[in-house]
Amino acid sequence: MNRDITAQFIKMLTNLDQCLAKAVAHAEVKLFSVENFFGDRLIVDMLPFSKQVLICCDSARAVVATASHSELPVMRDDPKTMADLRAHIARTIVYLQSKLDADYSQYASARYVPHWAGGKVMGGHTCIHEYGIPNFYFHLTMAYALLRRAGVDLGKRDYLGGLNLQ
Repeated sequence: MNRDITAQFIKMLTNLDQCLAKAVAHAEVKLFSVENFFGDRLIVDMLPFSKQVLICCDSARAVVATASHSELPVMRDDPKTMADLRAHIARTIVYLQSKLDADYSQYASARYVPHWAGGKVMGGHTCIHEYGIPNFYFHLTMAYALLRRAGVDLGKRDYLGGLNLQ
């Protein structure tokens, strides 16, 4: 775990926010409420779009807090509007930016207790590499896919963002 992973979370959440901005523009053109996206799912037993975005943010914060032996910040998870959802992403990015220069050298000795694990603990390596990073990208991809399926004009460049080409 190092600064590069934190910077990558920031980049990808920034890209996600830009996808949400495109969703807002799409809804305006189509003359419907952008909040219609909130409950969208690929299948009935899947968490809705808004939760995909929230879990993406939660995963990034959990990885960085765990890896830097920091307190996990608590953020409200009850957005009512797309603006609320975008503000949640923005607050997550601010937190991640504050941890860019954190000491990640002892990440493997960290402990993370997920709320869903019945009190069981993950070590730092498991939290970051086997759970947190894959979970982040899973929910990021689901949010992207839901917007794309709903007709928002998104492509791979929206997902990846700018690349350092030489």
